[in-house]
Amino acid sequence: MRGKLMHFLKVSLSFICMALISACANQKLVDEIKIVQSIGYDLTDHGVKSVVLYPIFEKKNESQLQILDTSSNSYYDIFPRLNTKTNEPIEYGQLRMVLFGKTYSEKGIDSVIHSLCRDAKIGSRIHLGVAERDASEILTASHKYKNPFYISGMISQNIAHGNLPRVNLQEFLFDHYGEGRDPFLPYLILERGNIKIDGIALFSYDKLITTISLKEAFILKMLVDNSKNGSYMYPLKGAKSTLNEFILLHSIGSKTKFTVDHILPNPTISIKVKLYLQVKDVPEQINLTRGGQIRGLESTIGSYFEKEIHSFISLCQKNKVDPIGFGDLVRSKSLDWKEKDFYAAYEQLKTNVKVDVHIIQTGVGE
Repeated sequence: MRGKLMHFLKVSLSFICMALISACANQKLVDEIKIVQSIGYDLTDHGVKSVVLYPIFEKKNESQLQILDTSSNSYYDIFPRLNTKTNEPIEYGQLRMVLFGKTYSEKGIDSVIHSLCRDAKIGSRIHLGVAERDASEILTASHKYKNPFYISGMISQNIAHGNLPRVNLQEFLFDHYGEGRDPFLPYLILERGNIKIDGIALFSYDKLITTISLKEAFILKMLVDNSKNGSYMYPLKGAKSTLNEFILLHSIGSKTKFTVDHILPNPTISIKVKLYLQVKDVPEQINLTRGGQIRGLESTIGSYFEKEIHSFISLCQKNKVDPIGFGDLVRSKSLDWKEKDFYAAYEQLKTNVKVDVHIIQTGVGE
């Protein structure tokens, strides 16, 4: 028995030593590579410019951000060219953010997307985005925050608490390669030197077509996701003071149901939305302590959002983009659906919209 116990202790000690050696080896490895955590792509007169952001670890829980850039006539040799500018190999297994310049996005981002989805090192939940001008401009501005995950953190926070619908590489691939739907990405700008999410970039296949505001992003989130925690400034008609023309609405949640009523000659789709709201700030002339005024406000807000949804759908039809996925809805009900034929007649698609608003909390004393 004692011999078996000694053997067990020796084996256990060996495994512990191996684990410690392995841990030390991994720590040494981290110090000997450049771990790229954000990368941007811009279009130039001669090809592609790329900028990467990576940390240099100095002390425990402390790091300095470094920027490295290169240019090429092709996307495919960007990383080999970056490697020629550093004394340590570049790794991108911890990549969290891929940002595209606007002109690069307008030309098409399929080559990058195809490469990302084929690379086993890249996680499916990394964030993508479009910069108002150059991606390098945004990444350079993020340098001052001393956080390699600052931009991806902004996007995650605005999905959870703001007007951004759920979007990452996995969601983009589903919309990009799926039939009857188009992808979209967060749209970032610089405002007085600070990075700001200013709306959403709408794509057709892999090309940027147009952008929408955060106000319209609320509508899109309501239709494709759950608009929980989004906010919206509702214009109050007849307000006496121009300073009090709006009511701030905070979304508690929404449920949207689509029904394909007709397919031929032109598709008709009914959209029913249940929207649960909290009224955050109310002008003095509005008294929400009375049930009658609350019900009246629910009705007028519902009618307002019905018009806003129709306007947003018209914008999408005009630009021939389908971020809502109407094509996929019709495809699920048709045996002979063809993507080319559907989008050729996309502008003739009709929608019937009904928004049922419930004000759950008013945010004022009862």
